[in-house]
Amino acid sequence: MRKIDLIVGVRPDIIQAAALNQSLLDYEDTLDLRVIYTGQHYDPELSQDLFDQFNMQPHINLEIARIEGVKNLASIMIAYENQLLLDSPDLVLVIGNSDSALGCSLVAARHSIQIAHIDSGVRSFDNHLVEEQNDILIDRLSTILFTGSEEAVINLIREGYDNINMFESGNVRADAVFGNLGYSEDSSILDRYGLEPASYIMVTLHHNHTLKNQGFVASLFTMLEALSENIRFYILLHPKTVLVLERMPEIILESTDNLQFIASQNYWDMLKLLKNSALVITDSQGIQEESSILGVQCLTLGSSTNRPITLARGTNTLMGNDVPAIREKILEIMDGDRLDGYPIPGWDGKAGQRIAKYLSEIQ
Repeated sequence: MRKIDLIVGVRPDIIQAAALNQSLLDYEDTLDLRVIYTGQHYDPELSQDLFDQFNMQPHINLEIARIEGVKNLASIMIAYENQLLLDSPDLVLVIGNSDSALGCSLVAARHSIQIAHIDSGVRSFDNHLVEEQNDILIDRLSTILFTGSEEAVINLIREGYDNINMFESGNVRADAVFGNLGYSEDSSILDRYGLEPASYIMVTLHHNHTLKNQGFVASLFTMLEALSENIRFYILLHPKTVLVLERMPEIILESTDNLQFIASQNYWDMLKLLKNSALVITDSQGIQEESSILGVQCLTLGSSTNRPITLARGTNTLMGNDVPAIREKILEIMDGDRLDGYPIPGWDGKAGQRIAKYLSEIQ
């Protein structure tokens, strides 16, 4: 019996872990799974509400201190090491590039415990981004590299990794999308806001590299407000985003008929809102993937993406921080100029099955 700690710390981890958990439970005779929640996303909208929705409660909550920056990473490491000293696993399974994934990987490496990284090899080639730093470090610490696309494999080979440590599993986020589409159809979110399919634009932004550029954020919101005379916008507000916007006198968080500010939604509501959007504007890695899976047009804010396959085969366009260009692209898409996405290999809803089978067979 192989003991595995599945680390979750932030909203995207929980969404993907819930999908992965279903597949891992098929091998419960050989895999002893323990879900470890660090508490990094402590807001109920981003954590406990999702655990409840997916009917998946963590076995252990590390309940880290609620602090920012490097101290947050240190808090995760201290809490997880204390847990390892009580009960150590055979393998630590981490998803993505959160501080929880990095912190627990560092601790596992110090204790000579195997690490498997889901979504390894993704690169934006912008070393200023925390997510890029974390991805590179986690890959370097990992003994098993689960990749979600051919591009990720190429990135790892270029960095000198051996093929023997890689496994092309596919994208677990696609498992989450396909596994929850049916539930999302029962969501009443369109009725609650009086929305018709393809009649509105969904907007999300929450990454630090976006929010710290307050001049861009202010210009973006001014532009959206001007366009809202003829186009409906629904802006999903991450709790961190609210804190930043409330300190910006240029932005007034008051909804109008066509410019609605709404709180973060549970996954089924968010999925239905996204699926029925004419367009999504975002800086979210996950929404770049989900929109391409669903065939929804996506404009990604910022100068880089670690999901370039969504540009090449999906429905994503990288826009930078050029507000006039973003405005022009919005109008073009709403006028019918749309990208045709194509199926992406491995994004078929079966990545979790492949990962679970692999973990059950390795020695």
